[in-house]
Amino acid sequence: VEQHGVVDGIYRLSGVSSNIQRLRQEFDGDRCPDLQRDIYLQDIHCVSSLCKAYFRELPNPLLTYQLYDKFADAVAIQMEEARLVKIKEVLKELPVPHYR
Repeated sequence: VEQHGVVDGIYRLSGVSSNIQRLRQEFDGDRCPDLQRDIYLQDIHCVSSLCKAYFRELPNPLLTYQLYDKFADAVAIQMEEARLVKIKEVLKELPVPHYR
């Protein structure tokens, strides 16, 4: 996405709905879509839109409800080095599928 997105705000803009659905169908069909196809390169926003939809539709967020407060506390640390150490500690608490 970032290699082919030529505008700022690539993750804020929506892709063409039909392209998003086509891409979703390719993933749902257990195929690995070729994201280098012209249709996706010309509408790179459909790739970022589908990615956002995937994370939005997860039953439990990637960073989990249970660890939300710990992540919030970690990112609030002012010292960058200490903040990164704390974030890494909290990441290690994620369930295995989420961590992977």
